Amino acid sequence: MTARVAVLSVHTSPLDQPGTGDSGGMNVYIREVAERLAARGVALDLFTRRRSIDTPSVVELDPGTRVISVKAGPTEPIPKSELPRYLPEFLGGVLRLAREDGMGYDIVHSHYWLSGWVGRSAKQEWGAPLVSSFHTLGKVKNYSLARGELPESAARLAGEERVIAASDRILAPTPTEAAQLVGLYGADPAHIRLVPPGVDHEVFFPRGREAAREELHLSGLRLALYVGRLQAHKGPDVAVRTLAEAIARDPEATRHLQLAIVGGPSGADHGAEVARLMELAAALGVTDRVMLYPPQTQPRLADFYSAADVVLVPSRSESFGLVALEAQACGTPVIAASVGGLRYVVEDGVGGYLVEGHDPADHADRLIQVLRSADLQSELGSSGARQALRFTWDATAGELHNVYRELLDARG
Repeated sequence: MTARVAVLSVHTSPLDQPGTGDSGGMNVYIREVAERLAARGVALDLFTRRRSIDTPSVVELDPGTRVISVKAGPTEPIPKSELPRYLPEFLGGVLRLAREDGMGYDIVHSHYWLSGWVGRSAKQEWGAPLVSSFHTLGKVKNYSLARGELPESAARLAGEERVIAASDRILAPTPTEAAQLVGLYGADPAHIRLVPPGVDHEVFFPRGREAAREELHLSGLRLALYVGRLQAHKGPDVAVRTLAEAIARDPEATRHLQLAIVGGPSGADHGAEVARLMELAAALGVTDRVMLYPPQTQPRLADFYSAADVVLVPSRSESFGLVALEAQACGTPVIAASVGGLRYVVEDGVGGYLVEGHDPADHADRLIQVLRSADLQSELGSSGARQALRFTWDATAGELHNVYRELLDARG
């Protein structure tokens, strides 16, 4: 299949380092899938908002795959909550660049609801079918807010509804999200396709724990790991409280235990979550047990996963749970909240444990259980690595390629 696809990612660029600002699993998804679709002969232009005057207007990722930065609002980072006002300017820039290019697009694929707003209008202008990926859903997030966390805006919820109604195909990463799209948003089940994300097994694979710790200068320690953006919804506070609870209850098993937090702050109160986490660690008496690291490249992140005894994923909600999948691919047990896509990625008692709710005592129960038994840790790691082999980016790209082909065949 030969096709040209306009991929829209307004609020974050596929070139961004995951874990910084608003970038995360969505960035990894777009980049990995684009590379593999290009190998299948699909030409992709990835449109994103220009956020720095130093950013090149066009970056070629692979032959036939370009990242195009569009001027819309100030050329600086802007909180997602302020981006809707700049969407018309972004749309105008995309349409203008398409006219100048003179080739047009066969399919529009939007990522997140902000891009979906642009995608609806681009669909009308070009007469091309719209594929939508949401990555998170506002209504789902509002059902599971952390204490003090502001709910998603009415504008977002209404925007998601309009994008869903206009989409020719909606990609859901798990059956759970597919059901949420139908039950909460009234999506047409006939328009939904299940396309799970994957993992790069050439980067994330089991390796020696001690060698990984030595690589990170963490020899002699035991390690619990949190990876992700530092925002209340992801639950880094639960990770800190879990650490403190485990230390208080079992000083022997946690004698050399440290919590490594890998990620950066995001959102309008940029940086405030870091201060809150350190204040919490101080109040719980575990400041010397918490280590903060900035976002890491994929190969370096694999070192962190491999060095850890266990990876904590205490999110309030997750559309999929890429961190849990990457950790298991590295042979590291996962202790995750039993929410959303994490139930799809982690099989309880196989690659780790699912914990109902966000009570640190319950998460600490499982953490202590894993730390006490080297045999259990090894068994969970091995079985989790086997489970992770079910997910590959090649499979993701193949399913997406089928969706594109289905739409083009329908148009003749």
